[in-house]
Amino acid sequence: MLESLLFIFLIIIGGIFLIISLVVLIVGLIKKSSKLKKLSLGIGIVPILCFGLITFWYLIAVPSFNNSQIQDFAGVYEINNSAYELITKNGLDKKKPKLILFTDGTYKFDEMEGVGLKKSGTWKTGGIDGLFEFYDERGNLSEWASPSGSGKESALSFDFKIDKKDWTNTESILFVKTESE
Repeated sequence: MLESLLFIFLIIIGGIFLIISLVVLIVGLIKKSSKLKKLSLGIGIVPILCFGLITFWYLIAVPSFNNSQIQDFAGVYEINNSAYELITKNGLDKKKPKLILFTDGTYKFDEMEGVGLKKSGTWKTGGIDGLFEFYDERGNLSEWASPSGSGKESALSFDFKIDKKDWTNTESILFVKTESE
């Protein structure tokens, strides 16, 4: 949310100074005043800085953060013990499902009822509120996961639908990293 507010602030400030710069430039051209033309160029630096910061953030900084998160979270994940007890209590699966995240942005999963992940597909970091997005092989969004920790202490939390008919009957299940890729 802070990022969005900063983004809006930079757009507003950049827009105001751009309009002021253009008005001063037009007045300077009409009056043929080199002093007003130079002043408008000086004022024009502010919108260049504002829009330059926005461009830098979204074209360089954010993709760099997302790529480092992909490297950090890639690896083999297994369901933790309390989540395993939950799925066996509901009679859904007797073996512990594994999720393998690869550094190239693909994944493999031992498909399990109650979790929307498909057997394979792609995954991305940097989703809404920092969530990871999982897509099926056709590119359709199939599931979100909430990441926590980092490195060997990484974990992913998924919504587990206990009852297919009642979408509100969900529990959070945790997959913990067991191996790095």
